[in-house]
Amino acid sequence: MNSSLKSGTPYVRFVWTVQLVGLLLFSTATSAAFVGPEDLKISYVVSMDDALNHNFRVTMTLEGVSTDTLVLKMPVWTPGYYWIQNYPKNLSRLEIRDAAGRDCPFLKTSKNIWKVATGGAGSLTASWVVYGNSHSVADAFIDTTHAFIVPAALFLYPEDGLKMPSQVTLDIYPGWTTVSTGLEPVATSAATGKSEAPAGAEKAGTPAVTETAGLPPVTGWTFSASCYDVLFDSPILAGNQEVMTFTVNSVPHHIAVLNPGSYDREALKRDYAKVVESAVSIIGEIPYSHYSFLIMGKGMGGLEHLNSMAVFTGREDGDIYPADRRLFRGWMEFIAHEFFHLYNIKTIRPVALGPFDYDRENYTNMLWVSEGFTVYYENIIMNRAGFMTPDDMLESLSRSITAYESIPGSRVQSATLSSFDTWINFFSRSENSQNTTISYYDKGCGLGLLLDLKIRQSTGNRKSLDDVMRTLYYDYHKKLGRGFTDEEFRTECEKAAGTDLGELFGWASSVVRPDYDRYLDYAGLYLKEEAPSVAGGRARYVIIKKEKMTPEQELIYNDLFRAVN
Repeated sequence: MNSSLKSGTPYVRFVWTVQLVGLLLFSTATSAAFVGPEDLKISYVVSMDDALNHNFRVTMTLEGVSTDTLVLKMPVWTPGYYWIQNYPKNLSRLEIRDAAGRDCPFLKTSKNIWKVATGGAGSLTASWVVYGNSHSVADAFIDTTHAFIVPAALFLYPEDGLKMPSQVTLDIYPGWTTVSTGLEPVATSAATGKSEAPAGAEKAGTPAVTETAGLPPVTGWTFSASCYDVLFDSPILAGNQEVMTFTVNSVPHHIAVLNPGSYDREALKRDYAKVVESAVSIIGEIPYSHYSFLIMGKGMGGLEHLNSMAVFTGREDGDIYPADRRLFRGWMEFIAHEFFHLYNIKTIRPVALGPFDYDRENYTNMLWVSEGFTVYYENIIMNRAGFMTPDDMLESLSRSITAYESIPGSRVQSATLSSFDTWINFFSRSENSQNTTISYYDKGCGLGLLLDLKIRQSTGNRKSLDDVMRTLYYDYHKKLGRGFTDEEFRTECEKAAGTDLGELFGWASSVVRPDYDRYLDYAGLYLKEEAPSVAGGRARYVIIKKEKMTPEQELIYNDLFRAVN
């Protein structure tokens, strides 16, 4: 994740339909059994006809209701964005009816929970409006140009029903031609009037079955999710975005761009493919059947997802391929970061980060690994893709070390505490933040470098941090179907290194300054501190290559910092 704080909270008016009989039902009813996954069929229709007023109209159909009481919930945050969003604030005009059109009484019991008296009805329809006017990767947006759907910001779901499958049908705004998402298509009736593959291949006009390489045929605008963790982690972009497609290992990758600029499309696709190939080579397997890059202009930040990413350029002109190669490198570092998250956090993850509790904060001490190591790996990916020289890598890594070592907060907050406290301070920066906090992105990157060097040094460069990441992917994600604990992560690192790593993990959990020079020396490097250029400024830390190296140092250096032709 790489995101920025957005301001502005629209006023929301809730329409209450609770009746006296409903209150009596809730006060006298005993605790009813919750509806199980085998009982319900769930589908949604999202209408975008009121785009001018930034409104989504959502209709949810529940078939197979078997209890007198049904509890509906709405998430208060979205995966990857560790900040309570309180999405219900944008929800209004909630109505719930049975198959005969009769109102079902309901009571709001907390900020994101509604208790519904079903009256024994076997099917229910709930409808509501969601206001979306936020240019954020963590919130919904719609106007007459496009819609960006963050599913957690739009959809209610049955309590205890996170494992249930669902379908989403889009009624897009007139004149739009394209939908881009990581969700899977569902063949529907041609009566919908549009046909489109979920990854965004442009198609309009008469209804037809669309064939897209690597994807099943699809007619209409209906998509499926195997469970809510998948649905909530699959944003949707609808509009008239341009879509470019390339393949890696025969797997299609789609670049969907709003307001595309004038650049060489073929060159852009080749460069994106290089980044994907470089990242995939680290783990050795592609864990998806298709991938979508959802690229928007106005706004800031980016957010990783299961088989997609949502990113903002911050530019209205849609220039995602700047002629200035330094700007281009910075943008591609951003893309490499979000893409590598499909491994490091989506499949290689702390146990706290899935399955999720969408009602409250999900705490972990390990974001210095999940986010910080991803910063470290964006440098490795860019180097192996041919976009960063060894000197570029050293410069980038130096900036990460400078970012936290040059502020007073480095002597106050550890990397593990920074990870745990992200819910309260990462997006709530103040003039005092640099005195009391650090970024787990920056310190995690520095610790990732030191850990990689230690593993390489202790094994004669036969193993590296790559081996740890592969073990966590294959042994924990694929074999065990879960994430890792803090203790398991350290254990796997020590297995790879063949030695105790208590010193290094102590640096992660304390404010003791790491012994940079001793670890950097494993690759023939050292850290130089430069005095502030202006009075009251910050010190600068620069990683420098030694003029003379031992053969062991050269082996590690040349393998980690690879020459670029």
